Amino acid sequence: MFAQGCRGAVANPPAVHFAARTLLPAIFAALAASVAMPRVPWLRPANAQSVSTLAASAADDATSSNNQVKLVRDRAGQLIAAYVQNIDGTPQVILAVSQDEGRSWTPLAQASSGPIASRLPTLDLDGGGRLHVAWTRYDDGVGKIYYRVWQGRWVAPQQRISPSPGYAGFPALAVDGVGNPHVLWYGIRAASQPGGTRHESIYEIFYTGYDGRAWSPPLLISTGLPDAINPAMAGDRTGRLHAAWYQFDGRVYQVRYAVRDRTWSQPETVLATRFDAFSPDLAVDAAGQAVLVWEHHDGLSSSIQFARRSGGAWSDPVDLSDPAVVCRHPSISVAPSGTVYVAWETDTGEIHLRRFLSRWEPAVRLTAGGGDSFPSLLASDRGASVIWTHSAQRGSSVRYLRLGSAPGTPPGSPVDRFGPPVLVAAALLLVLLAARRHFRPKTG
Repeated sequence: MFAQGCRGAVANPPAVHFAARTLLPAIFAALAASVAMPRVPWLRPANAQSVSTLAASAADDATSSNNQVKLVRDRAGQLIAAYVQNIDGTPQVILAVSQDEGRSWTPLAQASSGPIASRLPTLDLDGGGRLHVAWTRYDDGVGKIYYRVWQGRWVAPQQRISPSPGYAGFPALAVDGVGNPHVLWYGIRAASQPGGTRHESIYEIFYTGYDGRAWSPPLLISTGLPDAINPAMAGDRTGRLHAAWYQFDGRVYQVRYAVRDRTWSQPETVLATRFDAFSPDLAVDAAGQAVLVWEHHDGLSSSIQFARRSGGAWSDPVDLSDPAVVCRHPSISVAPSGTVYVAWETDTGEIHLRRFLSRWEPAVRLTAGGGDSFPSLLASDRGASVIWTHSAQRGSSVRYLRLGSAPGTPPGSPVDRFGPPVLVAAALLLVLLAARRHFRPKTG
């Protein structure tokens, strides 16, 4: 006999007892398992397209340096990527385009030409839809910065915009609100002598901008002790330019930051520590605040750290990667909604990624098997696009992956943020409510 409840009603009818014995334990088990899983529903197989090959034949550093912008989306919604491919044995800068969210790619144009190696491309779009491209070309074996504009065709031949003689490399490019390009690079200051740095060379960060008529004379912006390397740059809606690089302070390399509002500010150290900081990348959110990532080195280890600038000061650094894994070459991008994406590579040749909504979600591994390097990100309010270089015995290629929200799920919704735990908890609640409704004791 079943135990009797109020007014003689059965307290635990057979149907409810069966549901409790079968459905509820399974739901609780699923809930526990889902809580233990990384909450990254936007990476479910239904939402993460299979990897596509952007270029089957590429240089082994095709997407280096990945703190330069390699991927943009034009007004028509097309994705445009810049990478390096060996053409007749010579590395050249190539553009490719996709009209179907990266499922297929076709060559768009070849930016560089001639029997001289060209590498390290970066690109940006202006409000009129013109595509601006800059890269390093090794004239006489020494780097020079070249530039070109694509508007359905090349509007002019490739143009050297850095001085000669002298080394110039690793350009960073940003286009302002009126369509004028601005370029940073690191080069050797005229009349400087090696000494005082680890590699016995002295590099500095230089700036030039185009005013609609001519490029400005190169301006040294990395004031302070010499040896400043690998700039990154981004523009905000007001036309300000934000720049970061790493610079020697006499003991270690530190990340330095400067902003241009008609003139460049004095650079500041982002985080003064006794450890090296390399390979910074930065982006700007919708509020005009800079966000920054870099490699934090401590002995033989290398991890990825993040900081945000607000109110004229930098936040404390956040560790994004596993400190037990050597990680390098971070890339950062911010969606218009403010969602932050950061990708990096590990010493085992895998690409990892983290996302920030209202908090940092767990890191996820995007690739497996090794051979993957130099990831470059492009964020949107529907997710993120990633390109990287994949190297294997048969050669190198450029690969692409799109990560997005579930179809019909607004970004940032409870399901998008919390995923399976929300769904399982909701299912549990529905079962309990149904049992209560259908087997409520009679009162008459």
